[in-house]
Amino acid sequence: MSLSTMKTFITSTLLFLAITTIQAQQQEFNQLFNELESAIGLVETSKYKYEPELLFEHTSVIKYSYTKTSLKGTVNTYAYELNIADIDPYTVRESTEKDLIVVNIKIKNSQDLIKTFEDQEVKSYTEELQIVAANIDNARKIRSIIEKAIPLAEKIMLNKLSLSNYDEMLTWLTANVKDATYADESYAQAMQPDPTYAGKVNLSIVETGKSTKQSDYSFNLADINVNTVRFDISGSEFGLEFETKRKHNLIKYIEDGESKPFINDLVIKTNNVEEARDLLTVLTLIIPEAEKQVEASFPVFGNQTETLNAVSKNTKALTYGSDTYEQTFNADCLAEYVITEISESKSEKTQYNFNWIDINDKVIDYKISGSKMYIELITNKKQKLIKVLEDGELEPYDETFKLYCEDAENARRLQYTIKQTIEKCRQNYQAEVPNEGLKAKIDWLTGAVKEVREGDETYSQTLTLVEDDNLEKFKFTKLEIDEKGSTEYIYELNFADLNERNIDFDVSSRSISVKIETNFKEKIIKNYKDGEIQNYEDELTIHANNIEESRNLIKALVDIVTLTKGK
Repeated sequence: MSLSTMKTFITSTLLFLAITTIQAQQQEFNQLFNELESAIGLVETSKYKYEPELLFEHTSVIKYSYTKTSLKGTVNTYAYELNIADIDPYTVRESTEKDLIVVNIKIKNSQDLIKTFEDQEVKSYTEELQIVAANIDNARKIRSIIEKAIPLAEKIMLNKLSLSNYDEMLTWLTANVKDATYADESYAQAMQPDPTYAGKVNLSIVETGKSTKQSDYSFNLADINVNTVRFDISGSEFGLEFETKRKHNLIKYIEDGESKPFINDLVIKTNNVEEARDLLTVLTLIIPEAEKQVEASFPVFGNQTETLNAVSKNTKALTYGSDTYEQTFNADCLAEYVITEISESKSEKTQYNFNWIDINDKVIDYKISGSKMYIELITNKKQKLIKVLEDGELEPYDETFKLYCEDAENARRLQYTIKQTIEKCRQNYQAEVPNEGLKAKIDWLTGAVKEVREGDETYSQTLTLVEDDNLEKFKFTKLEIDEKGSTEYIYELNFADLNERNIDFDVSSRSISVKIETNFKEKIIKNYKDGEIQNYEDELTIHANNIEESRNLIKALVDIVTLTKGK
């Protein structure tokens, strides 16, 4: 027997055994139902006559009803539809109410899952009912039968839907999200998978009552919080409610053709408890499967260029009412993101320049503000490493910006692609600093410290060794020049006296520097101002023209300090 034939045989055998088990469970339940039906009969009290009836609906669903007739001839009929599997076995007990003995039944977790009728008219849902009994022995018999039927009904419900994979579950959903009709209103409902994206579905609901409203929803099953799928009960109306994960507004909502703000929950209406129960079961099963489908649909990038191109491709121009957001991303680790906001009255262009390696990949998330969805990108340690230009004018450096997205699917793929981009750019990043040799690194550093202009101020800077043959001690000279004149600062210190852990970016508004501190912040840096001795300092700053210059200066300084300390 071949492997494929053996697998087919095993599958068929298991399916046969499952079907046989389900049939046996149903037969056993039906037998208990017959016993319960026989146990329920006419009950008379001093004032009323009760004529009960028990009907089998399907699976483990029954309908208990009775006609109540008073001595004056007033007749009322009451009915209760419920699933035996929903009964809390610890609540089944008999009690006496004056000249009447009843068996009390309550639903698990006090849920209103019993559909009630009065004189054939649907009333509401409740959590409990009472079955009338002829005497205490009859009540005990009824209780015993119900207690035996509960675990059997639970097994029947567990095996009711045999759906083994995502496609079967999705097919079931599209076939079983259907119209729901109540006394005063109706809901025409249809769910269809969206072939564009894995896990995405479109739900249309047309509500007809005193007026008509059409609501169209688009969302991804993978975005549903499986722990929030629950029954929604309002009077005689029953449905299934669910929320998105973290209550994020990820459900696109259109009402009567007009786009509305994204929402985070919705309700699918059903005709009864059993329809809602089946929907709950299948949604609970399909959500984790949809998560797998979405994850499997993401592309596998072979290199940095592919991820950068994907970010650029997925960055789109968007329209919100009369406003347009034109967005572009270049395909480089030294990123340039440009967004032009165009309205009827103005046009504003903002440009952001940054290095992807500075973006914190742990906090990339998509958010919603009204009808706008966006990804907020934040730098590591929230350092202000993003250069900002508004209509060509330099603004203060920032630590964050927003990338606007078309919908949750666009946001999801941008989020994934950006994380991949950050990882690839970090893997491939190469500093300009030589890889080996203390002298080579110092030589590079002395050439890299240069003149910097910031607005009306100029910083003429040099870093040299105090003695050519001594690689441990250096002198940093900075001449600050502005419209009022110039001031010269000279600092002398040893590389080994610096704390390599505190050599970092120092960004203030539009100014970029590298901040250097001594070990334990000791005030041991010799300091001159225009040739005059000043107090010892514990820190100094080296100005740079941009973030990348600063990054390389930091790398060189950290390497040199580490080597001079012998680490």
